[in-house]
Amino acid sequence: MTNNAPAVNSYGDVATLCDEPEKVSRHLTMNQSAAMKAALMIGGQYSLASKTKFRRECLNHLKASLAPAQDVSA
Repeated sequence: MTNNAPAVNSYGDVATLCDEPEKVSRHLTMNQSAAMKAALMIGGQYSLASKTKFRRECLNHLKASLAPAQDVSA
C-alpha cells in the first residue's frame, strides 16, 4: 500500500517539486511536443542519416522533458 499524501516539512508547508509549476509544465509540454514532432518526421525520411538525426532529436527532447526545468529567461 502506498502513501500518496504530500510531504510536509517541519514548518507545516507542503513540499513541492518546484517553486514555479507553470515553468515546469511549459518546459515539459514544449519538450514533449518537440519530441513528438521529431518522431513523426522519422517516417518521412529516406536516408539512414536523416532517420538517425530525428531519432536522436526525439530522444534528446524526451530526456530534456524529464530533466528539471532550467531558467532560460536570463
